[in-house]
Amino acid sequence: MNVQDDYNILMLKSSIDTIKHPLFIMTVDVDGWSSILNFYSIVHDPFVTSLQVRVEEGIKKLLQLFKKHNINATFFITGNIAQNNDWIIKKIINNGHEIACHGLTHRKNEFLLPEMNQRNSIEKATQIIKEINGAAPKGFRAPCLRANETTIKILEEYGYMYDSSVLPSLIPGYYGSPGAPLKPYYPSPFSLNKRGSHKLLEIPVSINPLIPIPLSAAWMRNLGSSWVKFGVIMNFILGNPVVLYVHPRDVISLPVIKGMPWHVYRNVGTQTIRMLDNVIEYGKTLGAKFIKAVDLALVKNKYTNRD
Repeated sequence: MNVQDDYNILMLKSSIDTIKHPLFIMTVDVDGWSSILNFYSIVHDPFVTSLQVRVEEGIKKLLQLFKKHNINATFFITGNIAQNNDWIIKKIINNGHEIACHGLTHRKNEFLLPEMNQRNSIEKATQIIKEINGAAPKGFRAPCLRANETTIKILEEYGYMYDSSVLPSLIPGYYGSPGAPLKPYYPSPFSLNKRGSHKLLEIPVSINPLIPIPLSAAWMRNLGSSWVKFGVIMNFILGNPVVLYVHPRDVISLPVIKGMPWHVYRNVGTQTIRMLDNVIEYGKTLGAKFIKAVDLALVKNKYTNRD
């Protein structure tokens, strides 16, 4: 890092530490409608589904919401989506947000595969984003929040600063890392769920500390914004940053597909936008500072001698 980089990080640390604001990191997982159909093993034509549910429509609505509140967010985007929609990345960047990596194809076990397969996915996705963005992504989130120690090892080799694939709970059949810390930490080479010697920062997805369910738009759509707000204030009381995630499909209408669970459709579209709007406003009333995930990683790495 040069002197200007050090100065920028010092100013960022000052804005995070001195003002004593709780931290709120809004994240967006950008993958196609086809990925959730694959998750539920629903046979489909990926090209047709890409026309049925257009990811850019959801991104535009989220960008409008973030602009309304003057906040920055982190967008985790798959290599395949980026490659076929390079203008999306440019639009996100032009609005002041962070582009991070969400794997290559968004197969649910993409980052539970052997090292060679994981390395191939990370290398290709990183290169795609770098060619469009002009810089390699610094952050990563595995599809379906499923990653392991091999994933972290490879990410470090490719110069990533942080991962955000850990959910400190367990949702059977879906995801979870029970027993993992609620606060950002440096994981062990032997267990992603435990603190250790890795230089890459783990920024866990937030859960409600009392009722260990994720703070995500999908759960918010089904349980209501009041439940999410309760999770937000509980995390702030405990000194945890809030890391909430949403998918573009949460904020648009979806076609009814046979075999798709009912909860995928509940309150999607305008109602989710209203709930997100309400949660963001609530965070502001609590004095939250909305930052990008990379901002937290920059400060943590610099001031724990991990850079």
